[in-house]
Amino acid sequence: MREVEGVEVAVYIRENERDVYKASMRSRNYVDVARICQKHGGGGHIRAAGFTWKGKMEELQDWLLAEVERALYGEG
Repeated sequence: MREVEGVEVAVYIRENERDVYKASMRSRNYVDVARICQKHGGGGHIRAAGFTWKGKMEELQDWLLAEVERALYGEG
């Protein structure tokens, strides 16, 4: 997914059990995905990290979009 021109962050999400998801993140150049993942108890490296989410997929998607936008564009 990162190989698509213009993509900075790619996220792969799989459901391990009902409402328990494993999110794996990769970035190309700018975003520290480990910092994002650490906010939810995960970890990894600057360009490759992951975490487990317990809750609804829609909440996970909303949270991830907000965190990636914050990492790319700042707080305001």
